[in-house]
Amino acid sequence: MSKSKKHHYVPQMYLRNFADADNRTQVVRLATKRSTAERINTIAATNHFHRLTVGGEQSLHLEDAATALEGRAAKPLLRLINPRERMWPLPDEERMTLAFFVTFQYLRVPVKRDMFSSLVAQLPDIFGGRLPEEFEGVNIPLMHGTSMVGPSLPEGAGELCDRAWTLVDFKLKRLATSDVPVVPLPDEHTTERTAAGLRSAGGLYFPLSPRTALFIGPPGTHPRDDQILPGSTRLARLFTAATVRWARDCLFHHPDDDPLRGLDLPEPRRGEVRWEYMGRPPRSQPEE
Repeated sequence: MSKSKKHHYVPQMYLRNFADADNRTQVVRLATKRSTAERINTIAATNHFHRLTVGGEQSLHLEDAATALEGRAAKPLLRLINPRERMWPLPDEERMTLAFFVTFQYLRVPVKRDMFSSLVAQLPDIFGGRLPEEFEGVNIPLMHGTSMVGPSLPEGAGELCDRAWTLVDFKLKRLATSDVPVVPLPDEHTTERTAAGLRSAGGLYFPLSPRTALFIGPPGTHPRDDQILPGSTRLARLFTAATVRWARDCLFHHPDDDPLRGLDLPEPRRGEVRWEYMGRPPRSQPEE
């Protein structure tokens, strides 16, 4: 690993849930389709990914904010994946903390930065073959960083808090995660032209550990419908297939598990987020 400080866009505190006692997780790289067990402090990281240049000066304030948010989210996250310590429904403060964590994680990953790059790259076509002067030399990392801590964060977290949350516990099957761990889900009306994001019509899926998943319902659902459901083989397959389709570069799972068996792995994903699903998409409500 480089001596330069690496900033993890998938938090180590989260990846530990998919690691063994030696802090190793199984990493499947989409570019090569190779699977290797690696220590979590060496993966899901990019040199200075959250280092921003503002007014000609270097800033790591965004990384500091991410670290603080992860620290607050660690305890309620661990309690959710441990049925013996779980409190359900979640206390309001813990629910809001996790809503901020899920929203921030959705906004921070490199695939979101890809979207800004893709947007800027398309501007010449939109404006008659030339880039508008105000976009020349645009700072893509700063655009991305601003989106992470701008109105999208509290607005997104507040909206997620006000929806129905479902915990799904799996006894036999195991789950994987990826470098895009928060997965928007389609519904039966979704097409490739449908917008994908926090307001996706099928809700959001977030694997918390190999045995536990959080499903946040779509807009219009309500916290009074919070529930805990047992997982099934079919639901584990649907969730893991969704994780695979939305990964950017890497998939992760516990070294003792094999949740990706039988699934076709895509190539690394770049540019705009598009709906790409095989067969019938998951329903907006998890099935038992």
